[in-house]
Amino acid sequence: MGQKIELSGESSAKDRLVWSFIVLLVGTCIVANYYFNEIAWALRAAGWILVVCVAGGLALLTTQGRLIKAFSKESRIELRKVVWPTRQETVQSTMVVVMMVVVTAILLWAIDSVLMWLIAMFTG
Repeated sequence: MGQKIELSGESSAKDRLVWSFIVLLVGTCIVANYYFNEIAWALRAAGWILVVCVAGGLALLTTQGRLIKAFSKESRIELRKVVWPTRQETVQSTMVVVMMVVVTAILLWAIDSVLMWLIAMFTG
């Protein structure tokens, strides 16, 4: 089911070039963000969104990006296999947790009260 991705020297050189371009793009965007700080923040935010989308798209072209894409695809396939509880099971489990929290709180309150009473008795 998993996708085989080759790790050759040629793709490695291409990956380094793409990653260098991504770093240059993000660095340029950081400098431009400070240089054009008088422009409305909404326009600068839109520019950042555009740069992040372009950088993300470029990153998907690298070996690491293809690995992440394959992992994401396999994760979605596994997520479809999950058997989710019914509403009744969820409510029952929640009630059990709430009851255990209440019982634990009462037990801790009782222990605290006894200890406070013993400390008060010994210290006067």
